[in-house]
Amino acid sequence: MTPSESGAEIERPMKPQWFHILLALSGSPLHGYGIQRSVLDRTDGDMRLWPAMLYRSLSRLEEGGLIESVDAPHDEPDDERRQYYALTDAGRDRLREEADRLARWADAARQGTGS
Repeated sequence: MTPSESGAEIERPMKPQWFHILLALSGSPLHGYGIQRSVLDRTDGDMRLWPAMLYRSLSRLEEGGLIESVDAPHDEPDDERRQYYALTDAGRDRLREEADRLARWADAARQGTGS
């Protein structure tokens, strides 16, 4: 398995926008605007992925082997301008790893504050 197949090239800890993109794709393939909306909704508007940042991030995640371009889902209208993305197995593994790391940090913060 090469580094890009395992996602090893992606920094640890992962950039927040990358984590949220992977999280958005954890349910089903999405196109860029769908990813933007999912992240905006999931973060209650706290994280806005502007197009330049989004498409640079998608390119980097694809180069790292964490996502891949896929055909549009059958239930979506055919619009050849839209590129859909899906998690790879390596992407799902890295998402889980990053979620576990964030949970440990949150637990440590709660213990430190007495919550």
